[in-house]
Amino acid sequence: MLDKAMKREDLHLFGMLEFRPEEGKIFCEDERMLVWTASAFEALQSLLITRLGVAEARKILCQFGFQHGFHSYLTSEQLFGKLSPGSSIATRYHEVVGFGKYKEIRATEPPAFRFESSYEDSVEAETYQSSFGKSDIPVCWWAVSFASGYCSARFNLEAYYKEIRCSAQGHSHCEVLGQDAEQWGEEVNVFRDDYGFADAADAATFRERHYELHRKWHLKREEARAKDISWASSSGSVRQRLEKCADESEFIVREESMWETLENALYIARLNTPVLIHGETGTGKEFVANLIHQHSARSHRPMVSVNCAALTETLLESELFGHVRGAFTGAVTHKVGLFELASEGTLFLDEIGEIPFGLQAKLLRVLENGEMRRVGSTQMVRVNPRVLAATHRDLGDLAARGEFRQDLFFRLNAFMIELPPLRSRPESIPAMVQRFISRISAEFGKEIEAITPSAMSKLLAYNWPGNVRELRHVIERAVVVARGRSIGSGDLPPAILNPRPKIVQQRVDLDRCIGLKDGERQIIENTLAQNGGNRTATAACLHIDVTTLWRKMRRYGLT
Repeated sequence: MLDKAMKREDLHLFGMLEFRPEEGKIFCEDERMLVWTASAFEALQSLLITRLGVAEARKILCQFGFQHGFHSYLTSEQLFGKLSPGSSIATRYHEVVGFGKYKEIRATEPPAFRFESSYEDSVEAETYQSSFGKSDIPVCWWAVSFASGYCSARFNLEAYYKEIRCSAQGHSHCEVLGQDAEQWGEEVNVFRDDYGFADAADAATFRERHYELHRKWHLKREEARAKDISWASSSGSVRQRLEKCADESEFIVREESMWETLENALYIARLNTPVLIHGETGTGKEFVANLIHQHSARSHRPMVSVNCAALTETLLESELFGHVRGAFTGAVTHKVGLFELASEGTLFLDEIGEIPFGLQAKLLRVLENGEMRRVGSTQMVRVNPRVLAATHRDLGDLAARGEFRQDLFFRLNAFMIELPPLRSRPESIPAMVQRFISRISAEFGKEIEAITPSAMSKLLAYNWPGNVRELRHVIERAVVVARGRSIGSGDLPPAILNPRPKIVQQRVDLDRCIGLKDGERQIIENTLAQNGGNRTATAACLHIDVTTLWRKMRRYGLT
């Protein structure tokens, strides 16, 4: 993570930490971290003193701080290696933790171990004064015991720090003195009592036990990291896995760029982050969603899907969140929603770009808080599905135009997978055609084995607005009408033989006319006419779902 030769001033919190928000984890090398606020520590400090008294509160924070410091040194050693005499990284590490501005006054390393240092703006002194006012005794127990544990681990000896002056007492800064057990003389027994050690042997046993514990943690992380590297780098095994999944789903791939896209999908499957799959209709968005689920940690749980374009707002809300009896006319029983059914599994929201605007706020609330309310209910329900979403529309553009919530777009778009259209994948078309001919001929009981070169040339020249789905339908029609053992040009539909390349331009015009009824109706009517009334081809040209097209046609009286 860090260059071991880095300078002290280069060491800062965000350089040391590895943030994994999608997993709810923060790491500093092998150590999983937590972030506290000063107010949270103040609450703990106040609670311990109030409930247990000063002496017991000091012991708890000293023992906690000692272990914190001990393991922090072992982590810093993994980051920077063994620290050389006089290294400033140790002092900087104390500052990064947030105790205050640390200043080394005098330092003598073993065998004559002695450190004199100071803290400015001590957080413990500040929180103590906030709760209890001025103190009669030093109160920076956590920071001092942290230094004790850090140096005990660094030098493998029994070392203790003592606060001589504290800003909570009214001093301008805090001063501390660190020495080994021998130099403390009889006072070492007071430290051992505070830190929970019976004697020197007990302190040595603690060090050896925690050295070993940290070593095991380190090995465990290294093994996990090695598996990740092996998994990511062994493209052969990954490719074999993908080829098997693609073959089982009849998803033909011949381009290296497409394999790389699927490899990214396989990698992100292992994380828990939301994924937005973008691509035109018929490019394989559902295949990719299934691929992600099958290779995720949730594969043993169900994956449930819903087409957001196929339902009205009321029905979609009920489908997603469920409803209680009597919530609306016809709700005669309770219904469990898809968010609950997919909890701990995967929820696939297909055509998320078509979700009604009014429902988007409710969806965002569930995604952010993990809580939902069934239609007609006042009770909140906890849910935890992984959400995959797919769309053929440009959600960023929709958000910029105010037609899709920008905050929901950012929430869904944690990781985007872009699927190319079939017209950008000409290498795959011959293989797809041959696969479709073989499968469809078997289904229909026909003995068609091939396609003529002229027919294949027509297929390769076509723009494929409906992508793979349209190609399958074309081959299905050709198999039905073919009279010989091969598909010829004459077996292909007119749209393939005489394509109209300008039809796709209508998509842009339609987007601009959304909400302008006359303009939208005219574009739909013209595109239908140009496609001979074929709704699938028309929807593909307009870049909308077939169900959405049907709803608009019914609205404008075009059915």
